[in-house]
Amino acid sequence: MNTARSYVLLGVAFLVALGCTSTVLDDQPVDPNDLASLTAIRVDPPVLTLEATASQPATQTYRAFGLFPGGEREITDLTNFHLDNPAVGSFARAAFLSSTQQGGSTNVLAQAGSISGSAKLTVHFTASVLVPPTSGTPLPSDPASRFTGTPSASRAPQVVYPNDGVMMPPNIQRLEVHFKPGAAQNTLFQLSFVSPTSTVTTYTRCGAMVAGGCVFPLDPATYAYVAGSNAGSGPVSLQVRGGDDNGTGFGESAKISLQFAQEPVSGGLYYWTTSNNTGIMRVDFGSSNLTPSLFLSPAQNGFPTCVGCHAISRDGTKMVSSLGGQNDGRLVFIADMKAPSKSLLTLNGTVPASTANQIQFASFNPAGDRFVANYGDTATLADRNKLWMHDGSTGLRIAAESIQLTFEPDHPDWSPNGDTIAFSKVGIHQTSQRPFNCGLEIVKKSGTAWSPPTTVVPIVTGKNRYNPNFAPDASFFIYSESTCPGGNNTSADCDADADPSATTWAVAPMAGAKPVALAKAAAQGVMDTQAQLSDTYPRFSPFLQKQGSGRLFWVTISSRRKAGLRDPGSYTGGLQWLWMFAVDPDKVAAGQDGSYPGFFLPFQDLSTSNHIGQWTQKVVVGPG
Repeated sequence: MNTARSYVLLGVAFLVALGCTSTVLDDQPVDPNDLASLTAIRVDPPVLTLEATASQPATQTYRAFGLFPGGEREITDLTNFHLDNPAVGSFARAAFLSSTQQGGSTNVLAQAGSISGSAKLTVHFTASVLVPPTSGTPLPSDPASRFTGTPSASRAPQVVYPNDGVMMPPNIQRLEVHFKPGAAQNTLFQLSFVSPTSTVTTYTRCGAMVAGGCVFPLDPATYAYVAGSNAGSGPVSLQVRGGDDNGTGFGESAKISLQFAQEPVSGGLYYWTTSNNTGIMRVDFGSSNLTPSLFLSPAQNGFPTCVGCHAISRDGTKMVSSLGGQNDGRLVFIADMKAPSKSLLTLNGTVPASTANQIQFASFNPAGDRFVANYGDTATLADRNKLWMHDGSTGLRIAAESIQLTFEPDHPDWSPNGDTIAFSKVGIHQTSQRPFNCGLEIVKKSGTAWSPPTTVVPIVTGKNRYNPNFAPDASFFIYSESTCPGGNNTSADCDADADPSATTWAVAPMAGAKPVALAKAAAQGVMDTQAQLSDTYPRFSPFLQKQGSGRLFWVTISSRRKAGLRDPGSYTGGLQWLWMFAVDPDKVAAGQDGSYPGFFLPFQDLSTSNHIGQWTQKVVVGPG
């Protein structure tokens, strides 16, 4: 019961018990000066569900009642109404008008003077979308009539993507639904997305078939209907029905569920691809057009060989990468992303470059004035066993600040709060790109000095544990773990590069912390035929985001898993594509698997391999 209304009813009961009548003054006007004695506001109606469509908004006039020392009075004309979720609709004085683009749940907030009250509002949004085929038989004018009656199990389609239980950003803009059509006579399909806040139904043909199934991409408008209506709320049920134009019967798939995050994902994603003779692509998640562009490549920038293994400062203004990879590692440094062609240099300016500034992997500190790097492909043991500090303005090594170790480090990652560096401890040297039998260590900063290394995840026979990456709040890091075939520490399938058995784990950055397997993120999709999916190089988006009363982080990985009906090839030698999944950090802190099943990034080129999705807070571009 509304608290303010409860006060009124309790007062009435008390007066009746004394043989008196209550003082309820709804019909007496309120002077604005009286608001100084207002103690509570009751909003009417207190709970409401409205229906809206793409052509017909929902409307409702609200009333507000104030509780004063003498009783309750209507104060609608003195009250400002608004919503805590303005995407659902808007107010003109006390009149609510819903959106015609989405539904959703929200609080109606009423403010008079310094006192506020609220009510619960749900707008249920309904849309029916007909997607005519590009060729062949047009859709019937009333396709919904073909899906009435009792479904036939023998005609049931099967949804194979997205993965059941997936969490998606509301602004990913595109979602492919992959399904097997069921019986051969199924030529007309109904896709339904149903939740308490929306019912969005699409009618379509199968179109071009992929691997014996149908790939249906939701257009951005339909995706916005579903995602906008359900951002931050509970699961949406997805079901596919298959029938025919003559209405001879239909089958329906099992339902799967998907969720949409409360907040959009922003920031820039830079990843390297094996197309363009291995170049670095970038995409701006804050853009309305999620289309990658080529940022750095041999053809575009005159490099003699591939460029990759990159790192970007958190503010997006600087980049460092490695030219030629293992046994080469010429440092490529961009001091100003606003003018990359003018500030790009390959240290030390010769080909082949001087060995003085070679790197394999690197990571910037939060301020961007330093980055830490490793380079183990050298015969000089002291240089191999070192975390090299580099100047964030010139890219040059700073020998005096570098950290000498008694073992070879790899894959350094500098924490977002600046006080910790996590890295792989190489057990068996091969190359910096492909180290064997690693564990995970940290060093912590105290003043200007760094502590001796602390073991977080130890080296053990038959495993490779490598490539740490800190969560946005630095409370834990994720890493890859591979299981070596036959326990062979030097197997090519256990070299920390594209290991078939690689999965993602999380651990707090302290000695004795218990690692947590992110098993939901590692789970097979419907079309995957084996458990080993080669999930490598996990990288966090830099932002901590709200999700109801909790929090949410985002991670990208490179994986050989099947993207629904789309097949990257062999699980050991096929293409690797970028996937993304959400993580609940509070569950991880409690020692639980806080991950969600993943989804493949729909904007990437699927004819090539894509790797190491490095994130930054924003995409920095030049004037033009």
